[in-house]
Amino acid sequence: MLLRTGPNIVLLLALLVSFSFILLSSSVGAERWCANNPKDTIFRRLGTKTPYRHVQNKDVRSIATVNGCTVSKIWGLFRHGTRNPSKSIIDHMRTTLPELQRDILEHGHICRDQLELFERWQPRVTVEDAKLLVREGGDELFQLGQRIRKRFGTHIPERYDEHDFRFKFTKTERAEYSARNFSHGLFGRDEPIQYPEALHQDPVLRFYKGCEKWKKQVKQNPYSYREMDRFGSSKQMRSVIEKLSKRIGTFVSPEEVHAIYQTCAFETAWSDRDISPWCLLFDKESISTMEYNEDLKYYWIDGYGYDLTHRQACSAFADLFTNFNDENGPRFTFYFTHSGTLLKSIAFLNLYKDNEPLRGESMRHKRKWRVSHIDAFGTNLYFVLYGCPDGTQSIALYHQERLTNIPGCPEDVPLCSYEHFKQMYADRIEQCDLSAMCYEPHVPSSVKDEL
Repeated sequence: MLLRTGPNIVLLLALLVSFSFILLSSSVGAERWCANNPKDTIFRRLGTKTPYRHVQNKDVRSIATVNGCTVSKIWGLFRHGTRNPSKSIIDHMRTTLPELQRDILEHGHICRDQLELFERWQPRVTVEDAKLLVREGGDELFQLGQRIRKRFGTHIPERYDEHDFRFKFTKTERAEYSARNFSHGLFGRDEPIQYPEALHQDPVLRFYKGCEKWKKQVKQNPYSYREMDRFGSSKQMRSVIEKLSKRIGTFVSPEEVHAIYQTCAFETAWSDRDISPWCLLFDKESISTMEYNEDLKYYWIDGYGYDLTHRQACSAFADLFTNFNDENGPRFTFYFTHSGTLLKSIAFLNLYKDNEPLRGESMRHKRKWRVSHIDAFGTNLYFVLYGCPDGTQSIALYHQERLTNIPGCPEDVPLCSYEHFKQMYADRIEQCDLSAMCYEPHVPSSVKDEL
């Protein structure tokens, strides 16, 4: 992982030597880099910071009735919309990147018309704005609510009723205002909505926040990042560093490359009109390499890397079954949460699982696990329960608003028998005890020293 461990010292020395030759060979009459079709190069390759407009489904034809079965309930998880970066990335935007900007303007090798974009660039956010939802993020969820209204039409009541609807968000500004914008799109801006109290450690919306065992054995475990560390020393990553160093005109570290990629992603996500000048430093091969680095991170921390990671998502799906099995419960349940919840839930369902784990020795071009596609800002995963004329119930899964086959269900039909669906998950739901699953025994420091 580039940013977590810092540059490998051997790799850094080798790159410094290599870069010295690059400077000597390119200082006179150097060919200037000019990004061609930059939008085609970077769109859908921005990892978890990909804006939802790049993956959304604009088709709003009715799905209220499928094969004669009519919608009776909806239960969904929605990631918040586009936000501002974390404090650490904003710090890089305000300190690291202005220094690189000066290097580019003084001795970078970039074509003139694109160099002008760097001349005009300046940081747009402060640390006080960290992780706040931006206008684009609000629009993403508002429009998502509008499209769901159009697809289900009058089968979703036009007015809010607390008995029919359940909206809930985590205790974060970005999740709360994503929920509010979504409800405005669904009902109109004047409809009053009741929201239950938001929790710091919600066992359904953000179950992993209370899972100490997962935090210590996966997220905080250095071994979990070994594939990222390997990829950080790969030929592909060395090539990215060399290319950017040549274009900027000075050696850049792996940490600086990561900051450039994150800035490229956020600034591009903020607006559908502009592309960040920092994206212009990447060619298709380089941005694909950075994307794979992101995929490795989320595969091992939030995806299939460890069983506990996705097993704990049973808490969310237990809520789904409780809701669908209760005839008197709310018909429409919309939860607003975060990347970690969506990715763990995707893995719980066995979606986008490659035959072999993602590894860091080299980049795997053909893979199903691509967070740019499956976990963009505004990502959604919602289930629709349909009542059928013969008295049975069927279920459908929509991911990014598209009908998606549920692994284990027949692939040649749009709906899956709800009874079959329940049987597939019966054991995992029955054994879903987060307290036992996530218990991490306290080991006194004196005992740790002896181990």
